[in-house]
Amino acid sequence: MKTIGILGGLGPETTSKIYHSIINSFRKNKGGSYPSILIYNLPFPFIIENEAIVKGINSHKMLPYLIKGAKILEKSGASFGILPCNTLHKYINEIRESVKIPFLSILDETISRLKLMKIKTIGVLATETTIRDRLYDNVLKKRGIDVLYPTKIEQNNVNKIIVEILNSKQNKTQEKKIKAICSSLYKRGAKAILLACTDLQIITSNIHIPVPLIDSTEIIIQASVRELTSK
Repeated sequence: MKTIGILGGLGPETTSKIYHSIINSFRKNKGGSYPSILIYNLPFPFIIENEAIVKGINSHKMLPYLIKGAKILEKSGASFGILPCNTLHKYINEIRESVKIPFLSILDETISRLKLMKIKTIGVLATETTIRDRLYDNVLKKRGIDVLYPTKIEQNNVNKIIVEILNSKQNKTQEKKIKAICSSLYKRGAKAILLACTDLQIITSNIHIPVPLIDSTEIIIQASVRELTSK
């Protein structure tokens, strides 16, 4: 069986969920075996995380940590890798070029899912950096999918919520705010809402809206299981 390498810590709760979800997926296959998983927790300073993920500045400072982590996973025996962070996928090509093992792309996997669902207009919840860098814009528009983003005030709320999640501060108010933003995007024409920040899944499990809520974390989990079980 293949070995997955996870560049972890962005954030820790998401890394933990991915680990547990992969394990549980294999548990359901009675008579099988546990998967081989390697996790490297990126040892970056908190200030760089806040700047790169939330403020949308100095994300290049994360690149040395990402490349070092990818190389450590490769040397440790990973057959392939994943980076469970939409924002830092702006560096997915640099990561891929630094190692010989393949790295799955959360962007590619998510867009393939949207294409299968035949979504034409999607609302996107993401970090300030993901939106500023237009990570999803070009690839989605090439496939004929229109993109809607929160208003500036709504985006400020999303940013604050992501910071709180990264600091392990979750509460019901966050759920209400995200639900209100999703409803706003729906009223503007969104036929689905994409959680393009892997940390948002932590507070959205109980949110119910009139359109599908597509979680990029679940998508990369399913892609990882697919790759682990492929020959």
